[in-house]
Amino acid sequence: MKSTIVCLKVLLLLSTVMLTACQTDDLPPIPQQAQTGRIVLSLSEVQLYTEVTTRADGNIADYTYTLTNTETSEASTITFTDGSAIVPAGTYTLTATSKTAQDAAPWYQGTSGSFSLFLGGTQTVEIELGKPKNVEIVVSFDESFTNLYENYSVTIGRKSVSANGNLYAMPDELGKVTYTIKGSAKAGSYVSDIPASGITGTINNAEAGISYPLNITASSISDLLIQIGEGTHNGEFDTKEYRPLN
Repeated sequence: MKSTIVCLKVLLLLSTVMLTACQTDDLPPIPQQAQTGRIVLSLSEVQLYTEVTTRADGNIADYTYTLTNTETSEASTITFTDGSAIVPAGTYTLTATSKTAQDAAPWYQGTSGSFSLFLGGTQTVEIELGKPKNVEIVVSFDESFTNLYENYSVTIGRKSVSANGNLYAMPDELGKVTYTIKGSAKAGSYVSDIPASGITGTINNAEAGISYPLNITASSISDLLIQIGEGTHNGEFDTKEYRPLN
């Protein structure tokens, strides 16, 4: 009789262990989203600094995004879909950077303040882009120059223009932007030929977000004349003080 009771106890214990194991196997795994949170991105309006208007909200697709963990300094690139992204919970900053090259167009970069993303939570993050971080050089070949020279161009970095147009550049650590003018004197113009290597000049104290006119003129008496205008407001670029466009 005792053997029978012992056997029953053993069977009952085994049944309990098997039932517990089955119940554990049947439990759903911890949802992945419970270890993550959702970032909802807002790109602040970029001021045109014209007293009366602002640019529309930045297009999220025009930027790449770097998420930096403020505790570990680890950084990773993330993608936003419909204005949001799922990332691990943590404390971060988020940086938006223009996809366009610094010498190809107005170039923006901005970083959010530090924010904490909790498990399963949603956090709206705002990035203020502000003014462009590069400068714009507005090249103008005056008729007095084009009447005397041909095959001309202005080069800044890797970019050149051979007609009136805009060039973009990032000032160096001393705030300088260097340009090179090339061209050849027209036959019978009686002006000095420009050296094959070009004439190099510098815009000093160039400031991010400022547009600088580079006016190229000439005369048969004094040859090539180069005038660098003061920084002026122009589209997304501006001066420290508002100046209306002419």
